Amino acid sequence: MSRLLQLAREDGWLQLLCRIPTTLLHRLRDTFTARKLHAPNFRAGRSPRLHGLSHMRIGHNFSAADHLWLEAITIYAGQPHSPQLLIGADANLSDSVHIACLHRIEIGPGLLAGSHVLISDHTHGIYTGPAQSSPDIRPAARPLHSSGDITIGRNVWLGDNVCVLAGATIGDGAIIGANSIVRGPIPSATIAVGAPARVVRHWDPALQQWIKP
Repeated sequence: MSRLLQLAREDGWLQLLCRIPTTLLHRLRDTFTARKLHAPNFRAGRSPRLHGLSHMRIGHNFSAADHLWLEAITIYAGQPHSPQLLIGADANLSDSVHIACLHRIEIGPGLLAGSHVLISDHTHGIYTGPAQSSPDIRPAARPLHSSGDITIGRNVWLGDNVCVLAGATIGDGAIIGANSIVRGPIPSATIAVGAPARVVRHWDPALQQWIKP
C-alpha cells in the first residue's frame, strides 16, 4: 500500500489507475512463466519474447526490463537442435536484452546486463572450414551454426550494447565495458573493453583496488 501511495503522489492517481490493469496482466504472465521455468520471482517488463522454455533453467529472482528476448532454438529451417540455456539466480537485465542459444549458454548467478546486450552462441551460416556458406544464399536461409559454447561466471556486469559471441568465456566478477565484443576468454576479476574486448584492469585483493595490468 505504501508503494501505491508513493506512486500516486509522484505521478497522480490517474496515471496509477492506468497502470494497474497492465501490471496485473504482467504479474499473471510472470507467475505462469515462473512455474514453467521453476524460477521463483521471475519478472519481465513489456513485450517479452520467450521461446523454448523447456530447454531453459533459470534461477530465482530473475528480473528483466522491457523487450526481453530469450530463445532456446529447437528447430530452424527444418533442422532440429538441442539447446541448453542456463541462467543463475539474481540476474538483472535492462531493456532489449537478447539471449539466443543454439547449443549451450551457461550464465552464473548475479548477472547484471545493460540495455541492448546480445549473448548468442551461433551464426547464420558457416564461415570457416571446408563447407562454408555461399553469399548467394539469403542469410536467413543459411543453416544455423555454433562454433562454441558460452560460459559467463558469477557476478558479471555487461555494459550497454555488449555482444558476447560463440566461444566466449567470462570469469567471475568480470566487467565488460559498453559497446565491447567478447569472443574469447576474459579472466575473472578483470575489466575488459573494446572490439574484441581486452583486459585493461584487474582487481588486486591485497590493495582492494582495480589496477592496470
